[in-house]
Amino acid sequence: MSLKQIFALSPIVLALYGHAQTDESNGVTAANAEDKSIEVIRIVESRIQRVSSGATGLGLDSYDTPQSLSIIEGDTISNYNLSDINSLFKHVTGINIDQSETDRTYFNARGFDITSMHIDGSGIPFGDIFVGDLDTAIYDKVEFIRGSNGLITGLGNPSGTVNYVRKRPKNETEASVSLTAGRWSNVRAVADVSVPLTESGSWAARAVLVHQDKESWLDLYDNNRTVLYGVIDGQVAEDLTLTFGYTYQDNNSNGVTWGAVPLIYSDGTQVNFPISTTTAMDWTHWDTLNQTAFAELNWYINYNLNFTSKLNYINYEDESELFYTYSNTGLDATTGLGMLGYPGKFSAEDETLIWDNNLQGSFQAWGLEHSFNLGVSLANADTSDLDYGALSGFDSMPALPGWTGTEVARPDWAAPYEAGYTDVTLNRFYGAIQLAVTSNFDLVLGASFVDYENEGESWGASTSTSEDGTSPYLGFTWEVSEDLNVYGSYSDIYQPQYYLNEDLKPLGSAEGRSFEMGVKKRLDNALLITFAVFRTEQENLYEFIEYGDGDGVDDDDYSDDFNYAIYKGVTVDSNGFEVEVSGPLSDEWTLQGGFTALTMDDENGDEARTFIPRRTLKLLADYSPKWEEKLSAGVSVRWQSETYFTSAYGRITQDSYGIFGGYIQYSFTDKVSLSLNLDNITDEKYLSSVRTEQAFYGSPTNYSLTLRWDY
Repeated sequence: MSLKQIFALSPIVLALYGHAQTDESNGVTAANAEDKSIEVIRIVESRIQRVSSGATGLGLDSYDTPQSLSIIEGDTISNYNLSDINSLFKHVTGINIDQSETDRTYFNARGFDITSMHIDGSGIPFGDIFVGDLDTAIYDKVEFIRGSNGLITGLGNPSGTVNYVRKRPKNETEASVSLTAGRWSNVRAVADVSVPLTESGSWAARAVLVHQDKESWLDLYDNNRTVLYGVIDGQVAEDLTLTFGYTYQDNNSNGVTWGAVPLIYSDGTQVNFPISTTTAMDWTHWDTLNQTAFAELNWYINYNLNFTSKLNYINYEDESELFYTYSNTGLDATTGLGMLGYPGKFSAEDETLIWDNNLQGSFQAWGLEHSFNLGVSLANADTSDLDYGALSGFDSMPALPGWTGTEVARPDWAAPYEAGYTDVTLNRFYGAIQLAVTSNFDLVLGASFVDYENEGESWGASTSTSEDGTSPYLGFTWEVSEDLNVYGSYSDIYQPQYYLNEDLKPLGSAEGRSFEMGVKKRLDNALLITFAVFRTEQENLYEFIEYGDGDGVDDDDYSDDFNYAIYKGVTVDSNGFEVEVSGPLSDEWTLQGGFTALTMDDENGDEARTFIPRRTLKLLADYSPKWEEKLSAGVSVRWQSETYFTSAYGRITQDSYGIFGGYIQYSFTDKVSLSLNLDNITDEKYLSSVRTEQAFYGSPTNYSLTLRWDY
């Protein structure tokens, strides 16, 4: 039997084995009323008391976590209409997004790219660019832990970790339907239903269905996506619960950009195009299909000990026909000429299998209670990328702006060939312990041991590498007075990188150190205020140099100079501080947001990664007036300081800017409500990114109406 088959069967086999053992040793039968009562209590209470341990693996709340932690709850996601992760991330303290293409996005925190995206605490930390509009309707909440977090990723990436917490069945029958209509023909429907499957409630199911069609402020661009999510959980024995689930997300975009609009003329003048400007052709598209199947087994060993086994299978398919524009001479400021076309067709398939086994517990010693977490994670990810050569389309382009998308006809494509593949194995062994040194001083000690192997190739160049690494973690929390915590944490940085250097060899791992200290104050009304200072030292961090074909020759027509993205390793230090508030300010007001300030320098003392804002402010303020209980409202603010990118033709600058939005909601009855959402109320014009010398303009004023029915 193969390793994948063993992984696939293990939760089921263990569940059945546990059931049989319980039946044999205790004589449990379905007719036993007392055992039925135990069964109901176990599963019902576990649903009520579910606590995500994805942030640290120790089940700590925000106050007791020795790092900065932001949690966006489902109500906030719904109220502000944050229907995809791009719109969600824009509102989170310390998180920035770069969209230099319509369908690929970079996320960063504290100056470094986020590579760890987990679901219910499981994931593998690879990839710094994310494709498509990933929907948020299937999640109860999303957790953002900033700073190096080797405790759960096994690789101490200094930016942070995002953990998506899936919706699970409820104890009672609940249902909701929402219909949204907005600007640019945006139509969205969401249905969410949870039902008990047995009279006792020991088994229950939940399903979420989403469909959305929308156009855009960008010419030619439109997107539709369909999401299906189903999950069943219940009791298979007195102390065993089992969960099965499946997610299907089909995302299709037309009129997409590969790269985007050039931001600077050859004379060094920055462009100022209409916000609808695009370099897409009308035949371009980018379609993705994400499917995830998961199973979880939870064994309640005793009051102090719990074992969880999680299996996640992820299949990702990507098919695109794209059109890239570039220039040998730069865009002429007078004529708008100088751009050349480069079409491309690609398809990819990724298969990922992750098996996490985790033992959590607590124990008494020295008159105090301590907790621990031990785990083994085995993961394998296979990818295959096909390239279809274009047989036409390498044309000189007309003056920009003013393209209609018909300037270059859809090419004929050559037969596909495998341009690249990877076979990644990542095995992690990790553990952490929270030691109560005194009644108000806790130590958090942990380490992850990583065995990483990659067999791969990119356009003929080997990306294969094999490494072992360790990420130790040290943290503490000291409650110096009631509801006032002083905390600190340290973690090593160890991040394998699959990028190629100038010799077309793997760049190797980035390594370094991450520090954080702070204070957390919890007020009587449960408002949490956090102040944190942080420092990161990172060596051999990847930095893009150029595209090339590996021959060292610049071909006049550039027809074969895009085979490889070539990088170099740099040293970068990041220092900064954050202030964050979250929780109720009064009986009527709730706040969530914060301010981040940082500096980033390279080994020469020069500014590094200048496309990342040095100061950002995020705020969500919700208002529920006592004088009208049917009315609620919210205000959103996001502001960032100046960013820039130095190109061959000069500096491209995005001045500081602020975006204001919000919502007003009125509940006609306990079950029916209507919401108006607004974003970019002042119609601010801004660039989506200055990470490269190409980008597009961000959304102008946007609005939508949502009618919601709850049962």
